[in-house]
Amino acid sequence: MKKNLVLFTVIIFTVFNVQVASAKIWRVNSNSNYNGTSLWGNNFGGTSAYPVFAQLTDANSSNLVSGGDTLYVEGSPVTYGNVTFTKKLIIIGPGYFLTENPKVSNDVLSANVSQVVFSTGSEGSQLLGVNDISVYGISINVSNILIKRCKIDYSIGVSYNISDISVVQNFFTNINNNNTSAIGVSPYGFPANFVFDNNISKRTLLLNYSTTTYTAQECNHNVFDCPSISGKPSIQLNTGSFKNNILKTATATVSINGGTNQNVSYNISASSTGQFGTANNNKVVADMSTLFVSSGTSDGIYKLKPGSAGSNNASDGTDRGAFGGTSSTDRYTLSGLAPIPVIYSLTTSGDATPANGLSVTISAKTIK
Repeated sequence: MKKNLVLFTVIIFTVFNVQVASAKIWRVNSNSNYNGTSLWGNNFGGTSAYPVFAQLTDANSSNLVSGGDTLYVEGSPVTYGNVTFTKKLIIIGPGYFLTENPKVSNDVLSANVSQVVFSTGSEGSQLLGVNDISVYGISINVSNILIKRCKIDYSIGVSYNISDISVVQNFFTNINNNNTSAIGVSPYGFPANFVFDNNISKRTLLLNYSTTTYTAQECNHNVFDCPSISGKPSIQLNTGSFKNNILKTATATVSINGGTNQNVSYNISASSTGQFGTANNNKVVADMSTLFVSSGTSDGIYKLKPGSAGSNNASDGTDRGAFGGTSSTDRYTLSGLAPIPVIYSLTTSGDATPANGLSVTISAKTIK
């Protein structure tokens, strides 16, 4: 009975969160028995008109799904397969670190996805709240793509002759413990209007190929807990705005705008050598334990201590680092929760009876 209520509640929230009158919302669950001919995910309430797709690629290829629709990818112990998107879609997963952070989910399963490719026709798509675990990562070959609040175990590759790519509020792990950049670039060029904001990155950020360094529109409010590279920078790019970032690695070096550190302000570094220095409101905090909280979850440990050297003194008056920013919608969000209602607790009094019905208590919150 409880499982059915959870499903019913998910459906209710799905109905209430239709963003555009003509757009539709579809469910994707890898446990669905959908086969596209005789089974429509009826084991999860699907019908021929409104199937519950088993894979993202099933939804993308379905004639029922149109550009502008939303896919809710449900948590599963099974990894979702590779997908190449050819439609403008909003893809929303349940987030990550769901066993660590409180009040984030009634179900602790993430939506683990394999390689994700945005190809012709998918311009304007958004990817939120998924856990990309593929060594091939995410590939962006078209313009106007948003990657937001995802956990990414490897890298995001970006093509050339495209524009308006935003990579914001993500958590980049480094499970292979190497120097690979969070953003992989093409030898032929780099996107225009590329934004890298409010991320927590345990990877380097190297926007260069051979002797060419590429330009990002902005790189603000990030925390870099990345490896150092002997004889080379761990962060290298050109940009009009590099501010409110924190570099936690004392042995790492940086090269911003050809090493001039032009447009580099309000950042914090762990060393006075080869990093941001102290001009332009940059700071050096040699003991990072005085800056960050002393304990917490995998992403919560990157919050600043109250009254720290980076508290309330960013260029915008908020905290420096990923949790800063003037709008709550711009800041890093624990567990990568999407801006939709989240049910984190559901209890019942038992089985329903004709006389008394069923008492249900739901605890939920809306993430901005």
